[in-house]
Amino acid sequence: MMHNMSIGSSIQQAITRWLLVFILIQSSSLFAAEIVSPAPTFFLRTLEGENFFLSKEIKPDSPIILAFYATWCVPCRLEIPALEKMMADPAMSNVRLYYVNVGGLMVADEGGDVVKQREETDKVQRHKERFKMTHPILMDRYALTAQKFVAESLPTIIVIGGDGLIKYMHHGYEPGDEHELMKYL
Repeated sequence: MMHNMSIGSSIQQAITRWLLVFILIQSSSLFAAEIVSPAPTFFLRTLEGENFFLSKEIKPDSPIILAFYATWCVPCRLEIPALEKMMADPAMSNVRLYYVNVGGLMVADEGGDVVKQREETDKVQRHKERFKMTHPILMDRYALTAQKFVAESLPTIIVIGGDGLIKYMHHGYEPGDEHELMKYL
């Protein structure tokens, strides 16, 4: 019986992921979507080596923002200060922001060759200091969590409600996007 529940849960997660991909592919102008589906569970380590289990962090009345980024991502460098400023507002005291540093993505280098981008701990630490990042950084070294959330395009913001459901997803960053994000918190 337990085996069947596990298979059913896996199938449900796969369908949810494919549905998200389908929604995003249907319209190239769709950069943000209000989505209500269960957040895939995951385990990562923080930059400092602490364990992070999403399932343990879900709390009523305390939404979670997952900000998927990489040190080499130029729009991410614009989004981080905006998120830090937004989170400094006392009205956001119940909201928790986790940066998810995504490594292992295939991107074109300066010469146009497609290479796997590495996000080494010391490089991420320097980036954290440079951009004055005050919220925990989760290390997604092989982009497996990014894949679960269909967040291989950076930056990507995901809002998870206190009920464990994804409430909002947004790919890319333009100044002012954080105002739309606040509507889902």
